Amino acid sequence: MRRKTAKPRSSRESALKTSLRRRIRNLYRRFNLEDWAHCYQLLDPRLREKNRIDPADNAQSLAAFRSAYGKVDIWHIRLSLHARPGENKKDGRPFAYAYIFWQDDRKALHVFRERWVLDGGRWYTRVVGLVAQQTTAK
Repeated sequence: MRRKTAKPRSSRESALKTSLRRRIRNLYRRFNLEDWAHCYQLLDPRLREKNRIDPADNAQSLAAFRSAYGKVDIWHIRLSLHARPGENKKDGRPFAYAYIFWQDDRKALHVFRERWVLDGGRWYTRVVGLVAQQTTAK
C-alpha cells in the first residue's frame, strides 16, 4: 500500500501561511497584554466598517475570557488555506481556517477554530469576542 505524500506547496502558499501564523501570534500576544483596541483592529474590516461590532462589547468579551482562562499560550497552529477567489460565493476573498492549540493558566489544553480572511494583503480574523465556557458545580 502506497503512502500518500503531501503535494509540494507553492512559494505563494508558504508565504501566505507564514504571514497568517505571524498575524495569529500577534493577535494573541496583544490579547495577553490586554490590548483590546489592537485586537479590535485585527477584526475583518468588513465587519468593523458596517458597525456590526461594538468595540466596547468586544473588549468586554475579551476581558471576561482573559479573566476566566488567563493568558493564551499557543502550542501549535494548523492552517487550512483556501486561497482561490470564488471558493465562497458570499465573499470572494481568500480565507483560511486556523486550528490553534493552546494552554491556559491552569495548564489545560484547548483548541480554537477560527476563520481568517485576506483583505488588502493582510489577514484579519472573523471571530468576534471570546466566550468562556460556563461550568456547573456538582
